Amino acid sequence: MTDKRNVILADCEPDEVKTLQDGLNDSKAWNFITESYISNGSHSGGGNVIRYLRYFTFPWKVFLHRKKYDCILGWQQFYAINFAFYCRMFHVRKTNKVVALNFTYKRKGGFLGKIYDRYMRFAICSDYIDYLHVPSGNYAESCSKDLNIPIEKFIITTFGVPDIYDQWKNSKVQEKDYTLSIGRSNRDFDFLVRAWKRPCLQDHKLVIISDIYHPKETLPGNVRLINNVVGDASFPWIANSNMMIIPIDDGSICSGDTVLLNGMLMNKPVIVTKPSTLAEMYIEDGKDGRTIEKNEEVFSREIATLLNDKAECQRLGDNARKKYLAHFSLFHLEKKTQPYLKKLNLK
Repeated sequence: MTDKRNVILADCEPDEVKTLQDGLNDSKAWNFITESYISNGSHSGGGNVIRYLRYFTFPWKVFLHRKKYDCILGWQQFYAINFAFYCRMFHVRKTNKVVALNFTYKRKGGFLGKIYDRYMRFAICSDYIDYLHVPSGNYAESCSKDLNIPIEKFIITTFGVPDIYDQWKNSKVQEKDYTLSIGRSNRDFDFLVRAWKRPCLQDHKLVIISDIYHPKETLPGNVRLINNVVGDASFPWIANSNMMIIPIDDGSICSGDTVLLNGMLMNKPVIVTKPSTLAEMYIEDGKDGRTIEKNEEVFSREIATLLNDKAECQRLGDNARKKYLAHFSLFHLEKKTQPYLKKLNLK
């Protein structure tokens, strides 16, 4: 039999995770390749259904050929989780080491929420999953308690994204002189809109990019909602913004890491509402970004002060990029993951 493969299962173009692959292979103790199946499209309507189907169909193909793999690392967490789901469903002998990166779990309500919870417990609470990667110690403790998973199963280290600054720094968009807020899950855009209605921000523009946000009230004239920009099309909007804001809904849930790091690598000051795991793991308030309490009056006043101080915005943005380069690239993420993989005795 030929040597077994160590594989990264990705939901993006392989080039986007090449730095991650290089970081893994830097140890020279093993060799990872990347197998990709694009699933990160629309999160609404029929696109959402197709995305969920792909989360299950691609891992099924991997499961059918599981004997040719040693370690399966899910850059897309559901590729690893659903591989473990099939292993447990069919009671196969454990022969693969399985790691789910960027793990996120949010308890959902109603009947579908109960099904989702049982599905996650079935897939994760077994020996088929070796490690779950999360970017926050507090979040690891929360997931460990909610899902009854030993805390030792968690890899706790910050997230990482590829450095795309040179590719997008000279891109253009039609809008000018704006603050950007972008994302889908765990965002409180309604809070941000209410804050933006305050007089101190009336002369500043806010652009919200989200294909699932539906405002509860009519947006003021200085707020623009864009719902048809996804994937790489968002990068020019980040590159041309004055700053980025991530208004967190539930501060105990890990989400928004990718958006935050894309802002940092693009030399932008990033503002996060607190409390949040993002504030805990990535930003040092006043040095390389801002963490501001979720009070409309306080928040709007702090944002207005920052927007009116171009030099301070530049200082925070410069420090943010320096911190990204030092700590948050994909190469650094996988260097931090290597000690856990060594414990699995990869081939």
